[in-house]
Amino acid sequence: MKKKQKWTAVFLTAVLFLLAGCSSESASTASADAAAEMHVSGDGSVSIEQESDSSEAAGTGDTASGNSSLQAENPDRKLVRTQTVEMETTEFDSFETWLQSRVEAAEGYVENGVVSGREAGSSALRSASYKLRIPEKGLGGFMVDLRAEGNVTYYTESVEDVTLNYTDTESHIAALEQEQATLMEMLSQSGDLDTLLAIQNRLTEVRYQLENYASQLRLYDNEIQYSTVYLELREVERVTAAETGSFAGQLSERLSSNFYALGRGFQNFALWFLGALPFWILLAALGSAAYGIWRTVRKKRAGGKSGDTEEDSGKEKQQMED
Repeated sequence: MKKKQKWTAVFLTAVLFLLAGCSSESASTASADAAAEMHVSGDGSVSIEQESDSSEAAGTGDTASGNSSLQAENPDRKLVRTQTVEMETTEFDSFETWLQSRVEAAEGYVENGVVSGREAGSSALRSASYKLRIPEKGLGGFMVDLRAEGNVTYYTESVEDVTLNYTDTESHIAALEQEQATLMEMLSQSGDLDTLLAIQNRLTEVRYQLENYASQLRLYDNEIQYSTVYLELREVERVTAAETGSFAGQLSERLSSNFYALGRGFQNFALWFLGALPFWILLAALGSAAYGIWRTVRKKRAGGKSGDTEEDSGKEKQQMED
């Protein structure tokens, strides 16, 4: 009886080993088949499909779920920085000269710049709008110097993390390069004309996609390496002072600003009036001439009326004598 149980145990163990071997062999075959498959369809198109096993897919899901923590620990994140600054200055020309030299010293460049507000013979204050591209490594020092050069009235900064998009683009490029290498190897080995045409068509599509992804990657690199600074500059006669927290300080600043505005109003009126003095002289001369003509005409009319009155009175006197 014991001998029979022993042989039964040996038999079951052998069956289990055979099943395990068959299972592992079929799994490895299926994995190999799923790893890279090439299909040549009836219309001559060629496609290469690559799939990952379930463990890799699960790992990708875990990575995606813990992405935020990885970004916090990874110092090589791909960040795109954009800053907006609004400033006032009483020395507009010198500020422009300083800005050009400071941007060059930071190894950046002015992507766009517009200056407006002053025409020939005009006293209007000027304004300027710039789009600056400053290297990330020198952005901090540039912003410190910029704030010290004028009065900052508004400032904001935004940071966009493009790490996921960047790595995704790199993955697409690597996959397409691998497919391109496979297609080139097939192209050198295949002798069928239809297959050759299908491979060439697919190779053209792969190269086109590679160019697009490479262009997108270059754009990311430029935005990451060079931060964007939008600068709005206004020329003023007096910079806006920051109000202090105390009531006396705020009242003093308000009174000072209002008295300054009142004085500037009188000054502007005086400049306008004195600047138009030639026109006032011309108007006075025309008014005097018109007044003289009016008085002459009035005198003539008054003299004519008095003569008619004397003539009428003489006729009445004569009739009374008759």
